[in-house]
Amino acid sequence: MAATHRATARYAAEWLGIALVFAVLTAAVTWPQSAHITTRVHEHDDALFSMWRLSWIAEALTTQPTRLFDAPIFHPETRTLAYSDAVLLQGLAATAALSVGVPLLATYNVLLLAGPWLSALGTYLLLRSLLSTRAAAKQHAEASTHEGRPPRAAADQVWPAIIGGVVFGLLPYRIDHFMHLELQWSQWMPLACWALHRTVTQGRIRDGVLTAVFVLAQFLSCIYYGLFLTLALAVSAPLLLLVPTRAPILAIARALIVGAILCAAPLAAYGAPYRANQQAFGGRAAWEIYAYSASPGSFVSAPPENRLYGMATAQYGGPERRLFPGVLALLLSGVGLWVARVRRECWMYVVALVTSAVLALGTRTPVYAAVLALVPPLRGLRAPARFGMVMALALAVLAGLGASWAIGRMRHRAWRHALGGLLVAGLLIEYASEVGPLYPRAQRTPVYALWLRGQPAGGVLELPAPHPGEQPRHDPEWSFLARFHRQPLVNGYSGYYPRSYLDLLNTLIWFPSAESVGALRARGVRYIVVHEDRYLPGEFLEFDRRLRRTRGITLVGYFADLQYPAAIFTLEPE
Repeated sequence: MAATHRATARYAAEWLGIALVFAVLTAAVTWPQSAHITTRVHEHDDALFSMWRLSWIAEALTTQPTRLFDAPIFHPETRTLAYSDAVLLQGLAATAALSVGVPLLATYNVLLLAGPWLSALGTYLLLRSLLSTRAAAKQHAEASTHEGRPPRAAADQVWPAIIGGVVFGLLPYRIDHFMHLELQWSQWMPLACWALHRTVTQGRIRDGVLTAVFVLAQFLSCIYYGLFLTLALAVSAPLLLLVPTRAPILAIARALIVGAILCAAPLAAYGAPYRANQQAFGGRAAWEIYAYSASPGSFVSAPPENRLYGMATAQYGGPERRLFPGVLALLLSGVGLWVARVRRECWMYVVALVTSAVLALGTRTPVYAAVLALVPPLRGLRAPARFGMVMALALAVLAGLGASWAIGRMRHRAWRHALGGLLVAGLLIEYASEVGPLYPRAQRTPVYALWLRGQPAGGVLELPAPHPGEQPRHDPEWSFLARFHRQPLVNGYSGYYPRSYLDLLNTLIWFPSAESVGALRARGVRYIVVHEDRYLPGEFLEFDRRLRRTRGITLVGYFADLQYPAAIFTLEPE
């Protein structure tokens, strides 16, 4: 009994310590965002978009859950939440936080930083499991009656697991996507691999179910990563059957099939609006997929925010196409490739690395075109370069193997800890970045939105709207502010733009012409908000006079606000 308590205490102490370490490292690499949790977000439009998604999901789940995907943008279109990733799991977490009074901006920032932190922890768990020797497992089995808990941590297991966690959780790719909430939530990928290893070695149904649950969770957090992980595992995971200590194939198959059956229904339900939208809009254009495919230069390109490599290498990639993991990670993973040759349970990561690197190149190679034909959901995704995160996981595991080999060569315990600490420090130097710029966003209800919130339901057009081909302009901000007035918005911002909205923008060039006014009536517009500060002074006065002279449009009033001064007009029905 005493031995059990000691093992439990060691287990808890290790994980509390590791969680704290990764929290500190996440805060350091993403500084100064961690210092402005409650006040600032990345200035990119997608940060506003993510806050809009979280706010809408929280409202829909608590008031009208059956209308979840009919978000109030691009009114009167339906399934608008599925124009982009719905980030359902993040939305569920936000619903809980917002319901107890946590501000939206703080909720978003915490969820954003939770992605790298949890991803590092998940990778630590995966590598600790892979690096545990049979002797250590036997020692633990004798010391504790609790399954799955490790024995006393050893330097050649803990430090490599930390190193792998740093590589996957904090590599420069994350800074390049710091405005993308869904692309930070990759923690389910290492957890799915961890559960898959357990399924193969033990053949238990609960592990197979856990594998499927983690894959499902990845889909519900980030559709890109869910689909990319599934493809990578489909190619690489069969190599686990070569592990000499595996369970019988029938037991493994039974466990995975049960898990797949249990998770198939929720995944199909979640994917239904996306399938409907893909049928309505068609897949991504060939030029889009090519533009967001990695190039050979992407693999040596770091984002411009990276202090060490950004200035020298950013030019070789481009937005969404910078996949350089750092020199040290490459060196360690190179050693890991050599180590993996005699560790069959790690061969899958070699294949996953090659597979994800090739697929990240997208339509720059004929391979991706063939995969597109075989996997229809891929046609709705425009950025093959995001396979870089699957590649990062494989690199992190191999880097952990390489670090374990190097640290294990040290004869003295102090030397092992010193080398482990130096390797982590080296990674942090390579990953240091200037996150930002950060921008304060409205957390109070603008005066005009407060008035709209008290009015009968009706479509809202907020001006100025973008000119055709110049999207999004102010639309991300108008979408975000619509969460304050809660009226359906004709404007919108997402991964897709419906044809009806693009046609409306063409018509609005001549607003308030009779044709454009008729188009607004056809879309159910009742309120027109003109943001005075977004026009030149003379331009606003002239536009204001034209609106007040237009038949059927009535001025409600001017709403003074230091941040969002606006004039509101009503549009009478025909």
